[in-house]
Amino acid sequence: MLKIDGFDTKAYQRRLILLREIISGENQTDFAARLGIPMKRWSNYERGYPIPRETAFVIMNKFPGMSVEWIWFGAIGNLSEHYRKRIETAEKYLRDREAAEREVAKAQSRLADVAKKKARALPPARMARAR
Repeated sequence: MLKIDGFDTKAYQRRLILLREIISGENQTDFAARLGIPMKRWSNYERGYPIPRETAFVIMNKFPGMSVEWIWFGAIGNLSEHYRKRIETAEKYLRDREAAEREVAKAQSRLADVAKKKARALPPARMARAR
């Protein structure tokens, strides 16, 4: 993956995934076909490779109101109100989902800790039978 000083690659990747999801909800293959580019190329973009100017123009032509500045840098000034609202909703959903996933991971960790403590408390003979 290309590294550029001062460029937030993770945020860029996240925006491309959001773009695909808010435009159509399609998988990478179908979205790439919608754009008229190979799936591997779109996949590379979502993995952090830069979208070239030509592809950015295709996106802007196919989806009026979308902004290259948002895609590349996260700037929302040139987005249409329609896309701004959809992006805000999608970002909130992602934040909520990530928070829920963190809570699930914490709960799983606590359960694993409790199970380890209970296993250590078992008498040796019971542990052998449990295996």
